[in-house]
Amino acid sequence: MGESRLHHSTCPLCEAMCGIVIEHREGEIVSIKPDREDVLSRGHICPKAVALKDLHEDPDRLRRPMRRTASGWEPISWDAAFDEVERRVAEIRAQHGNDSVALYAGNPTVHNLGAMLGIGDFIRAVRTRNLYSATSVDQLPHMVASHAMFGHQFLIPVPDVDRTQLFVCIGGNPVASGGSIMGAPGFPKRIEALQARGGRFIVVDPRRTESAEMADEWLPIAVALVVSTVVAIAVAALVFRWLATRAGDP
Repeated sequence: MGESRLHHSTCPLCEAMCGIVIEHREGEIVSIKPDREDVLSRGHICPKAVALKDLHEDPDRLRRPMRRTASGWEPISWDAAFDEVERRVAEIRAQHGNDSVALYAGNPTVHNLGAMLGIGDFIRAVRTRNLYSATSVDQLPHMVASHAMFGHQFLIPVPDVDRTQLFVCIGGNPVASGGSIMGAPGFPKRIEALQARGGRFIVVDPRRTESAEMADEWLPIAVALVVSTVVAIAVAALVFRWLATRAGDP
């Protein structure tokens, strides 16, 4: 039996990109463990990263293109697959128009430099309005708000969890989900650090979530009042800012 080797990488399954250490031997994965030296994830991983071994070794994993025929599925070459996709998409667009084609870009796209560089040109070449991605069910409201406020959908403010003294979480459960567009793996440890330095974690949510369990203060307001509460907070912040400016203390 050969000697085991270690490969340091990052988990590609979500934006947190937690550092992982893969132990492998003769092409086989022995284990996947957290990288405790990773400066971002700080030794944290979730079950998805551990499951990468199962995904890699799954006997049903597709390792080459497959084409459906009258007698079932058959493997084909990559060249044949690209030729068929090009031919069929061209036929569909010619017969039904550009919007007869829909595109979906999965989350791993942003973890692959080639895919990131090529996806934009591909979308423009297809010229369809039917675009879907992990964004469609994840952080699209963030992007719409950022576009309206700052002029671009990618100018998204990121909570400075590691330095703030007050973290107000409205309708989210980052202890369980890790948050969205936060880049804060191991969120519970970060909240514990916030509380240890004298900060406060406030959760506004009708449900007593895992985040509410950790909160210094949990405000279980009714669902119907969430929008009114957010508007009231925004108005209060603007009023306090105006009063501070009037008092000569910007």
